Amino acid sequence: MPDSDLLATATATAQKLAAKPSGALLASKRLLKQASIGQLKEAIKSESQELMERVTAAEAKEALSAFLEKRSPNFNKAKTPIAAK
Repeated sequence: MPDSDLLATATATAQKLAAKPSGALLASKRLLKQASIGQLKEAIKSESQELMERVTAAEAKEALSAFLEKRSPNFNKAKTPIAAK
């Protein structure tokens, strides 16, 4: 990537990430840190637990409501992320 495009690309990526549900991003980051070949079973178990927590979170409810109402989700009003472990 040319140096002249770096800042614009980084800014665009940061804006896309900022629009995502923060709790899900934290969970994804935590799961990526845990995953390795030797920890596969534990990672699958952790992923299942995270999924159960995420689908009941305010962010998931907002995403489903937005989908049903045919609008973009507003994750800022659904700020109840699970704390990073």
